[in-house]
Amino acid sequence: MAYELEDEFGDIIGKARRGNGLSLSRVASQAGITDAQLSQMEAYTLKPTEDQVRAIAEVLGLNGSKLVDIAMERWAPGPVPAQLDERRHVERISGDVGGYPVNAYLLICKTTNQAAVIDTAAHPNLILERIKKIGVKPTVILLTHAHADHSDGLPELEKATSCPTYIHANEPKPRSSQQFRTLNHGDEVSVGELTVKTLDTPGHTPGGCSFYSGSVAAVGDAIFAGSVGGPKISYQDEITSVRNHLLSLPDEVRLFPGHGPSTTVGEEKAHNPFF
Repeated sequence: MAYELEDEFGDIIGKARRGNGLSLSRVASQAGITDAQLSQMEAYTLKPTEDQVRAIAEVLGLNGSKLVDIAMERWAPGPVPAQLDERRHVERISGDVGGYPVNAYLLICKTTNQAAVIDTAAHPNLILERIKKIGVKPTVILLTHAHADHSDGLPELEKATSCPTYIHANEPKPRSSQQFRTLNHGDEVSVGELTVKTLDTPGHTPGGCSFYSGSVAAVGDAIFAGSVGGPKISYQDEITSVRNHLLSLPDEVRLFPGHGPSTTVGEEKAHNPFF
């Protein structure tokens, strides 16, 4: 099942090792394996044993049992329900960027048919096609972070929809056709009759954030099913902010990441080895 995940065993241990500032040699030595074996595991050319997984997890501060389930392909999150709740619907739009799929989303208020566009997946044309096909009215664009695969094409999307774009105050600003509206933790944006709350989830980027509304949270690259985004700024900030601001939400809240399948708070508490 692990092939369904954005990150498999090799990605996870590589992110944790780099996030902790540990060399390949140090981790390998403490885990009782060779440098070559660890390098091959991170590169997906050597499948570990369960004992090796647990030893590596202990060195990296990961949960050994959860990591074993992913390494042995025993877990993947359940399917997205057809009905999220009576007020909200989410449409996922995936586009290929550099050979990898990237997710954008439409968060739709079912009462008013108004929608928030969340990220661009670097494919504004795909988003505009979906908007036209399902007949919703976009009113805002929300960016979880400014990396190109999540914000490229923003000017074209802004011009086509006439929507304002919101981004966290601490995040570098990507190319835009207009002035950004900035957000901080706890700030809210209205989408029809829905309230969307900004949650700080930095670490992957300086001002990475998530957008939470009732049964839904769009989380960008803060957390993936069974993993986290690459901690390019701060590993500890990423782990702490996800734990405090996302995994503190009700278990049934569905998390929609920038890559890979959706998951839930409950699934991640039970299966994500970083927590």
